[in-house]
Amino acid sequence: METETLTEEVPAATQPTALRRYSPPVLIAVIALHLLFGGVAAIWVVSRYSAARKLTFNAGPKSPNPSERALEHRVQLQKKMESAPPVVPKRVLTTGMSKVTLPPLPEVKMPESAPHQMMNAGGTGVAFGAGGGASGGGGGGGNGTAINFFGIRDLSTSVVIMIDVSDSMFIRTGDAAYPSKLIRHGKEQNFQVIRDEAIKLVQSLTPQTRFGIVRWSGGAYSWKTELVPATDDNKKAAADHIQNEVDYKTARPKGKPGGTRHDYALAEAFALKPETIYMLTDGNATAAEPGGGLKPIPPQEIYKVAEDGQKELPKKAHLHVIYYLNGKEKSDEENMLRGLASRNGGKFNKAVAKGRQEK
Repeated sequence: METETLTEEVPAATQPTALRRYSPPVLIAVIALHLLFGGVAAIWVVSRYSAARKLTFNAGPKSPNPSERALEHRVQLQKKMESAPPVVPKRVLTTGMSKVTLPPLPEVKMPESAPHQMMNAGGTGVAFGAGGGASGGGGGGGNGTAINFFGIRDLSTSVVIMIDVSDSMFIRTGDAAYPSKLIRHGKEQNFQVIRDEAIKLVQSLTPQTRFGIVRWSGGAYSWKTELVPATDDNKKAAADHIQNEVDYKTARPKGKPGGTRHDYALAEAFALKPETIYMLTDGNATAAEPGGGLKPIPPQEIYKVAEDGQKELPKKAHLHVIYYLNGKEKSDEENMLRGLASRNGGKFNKAVAKGRQEK
């Protein structure tokens, strides 16, 4: 019997199917491809999310410009001030004597006349108190002492007061009877209101201020030939002059036609070369005729006198005008006086006279 030798065939080692499928070079290429793909994918993801973050960024509020910041600051400050409690100032109390002693205030004499009514250019009434001080009126410009005459205020270093003392200023208020009989005297007259205001103006002047006084009727007369400083002695002498010499029949013409010569008075006032002129009149500007009677002075003649006077001054003066209503108001007189003031940089007021008579 023939013996058969059996040889067992051993299978080769089992290898992964994927590895058996690729050769080593191909495997390396596959791995490199995967790495490249992964890198590209990572870069794409990072860039996408970075772009998304930039698109969703929200900026803060826009900074306001300086003017807006200033406005907002003022608004906030106002709110804070309104809500804050009122500040109570601390009082400083001492029992010691002060090292600084102020000089005594000058004594001002108060007018003794009754109060009267003032009206400004618009016709609004302004009352004078018992002290005689005006509580209304216009104002001027310039430098110097603060002055006030019948409610018209100004600042000046030199001033002239012009006061009309013609017959109509006394007859229309009952101080005198036509033709030339004086009924009331001195401080008994309704005319005393004008004296009080003039004296008060003189007393308010400082020694650095110069002043003058002009009265007129048929003639015009100046108290002094030039302006004088407002010293105590000069102010006392001026007050005596106003009280005793600015009166009825004290400005009669000398060698010239009579009437109520506004032109003579303006020429006299401008010759003193002041910065400010106050002119008080009842508006009745007339000239005496050779054969008797009176005729009105044309406004242009009065304006011309003031215009010529201004030319002689280094600086144009303020000419303020007060229309003293002691009788029936007349539009032609008012227009003339308004024009005189406006042409000379001045203010215009009306004063209602005590004891006026509608004639």
